[in-house]
Amino acid sequence: MAQITSARSLYHECQSQGQCGKHTLNNLLQGPVFSTSDLDMIAEKLRQVAQESLQRTIWKNPYKSPLGMGYYDVTVLEAALNQQGCTLSWFDARRDIAECLSQQDDSMLGLIVHVPTMTRWLPFWKGQHWFGILRLSNGAFIDLDSRLSQPTPFAGFDDAIAFLNKVLQNGGRLFLIHRDQEISSEFAGTAEGTLPAVEAVEPENLAPPTSEASMSLTESPSTPKVHPDSESVATQPIS
Repeated sequence: MAQITSARSLYHECQSQGQCGKHTLNNLLQGPVFSTSDLDMIAEKLRQVAQESLQRTIWKNPYKSPLGMGYYDVTVLEAALNQQGCTLSWFDARRDIAECLSQQDDSMLGLIVHVPTMTRWLPFWKGQHWFGILRLSNGAFIDLDSRLSQPTPFAGFDDAIAFLNKVLQNGGRLFLIHRDQEISSEFAGTAEGTLPAVEAVEPENLAPPTSEASMSLTESPSTPKVHPDSESVATQPIS
């Protein structure tokens, strides 16, 4: 993957039909790598693996939204990234995010952010949203949220940290994405490859992650306005 030093001319998919999972992957990978059918296929393979492990039928696929809105479980995103020579790791919210990011090497591609949100169609239903933050080779961070009209750079490292801390404080989750040089290049540039190991657990425990926080991601007066087009990116409704 070529070194990127500027937000100009970055590939950026905008929100369409609730396909935030697909947009997140393609925006981080900087190209139309995955289609909805690709991710649906991964979700179905994961369902089959879980079904075989549990030795009973799983009728409802716990790895994707039953409403057909394009929301996928993190396991689907992880499997897709693995196929592209990347790894996904959960960020432990007990750690200091600034210290964590300052220690990253050039293998870090960026972060995937998961937040609870509202939807335009069902205002009383707590939805889910994925989006990516790309780390440039010069250390700058670019918000590639599909709800934004264009890639939006953070004003600096401190602004990015303040934003991520606000996400964590309000029930969001962070995932670190790295390029894994040990993964065979035969999977690079394709939507085929291996699936991550799936633990045999009950179907109800395989459902997409939900936040226990009752509040939405709203901006407090102390939150830096790092996105000129929106006062609070995290609370925009899914379009």
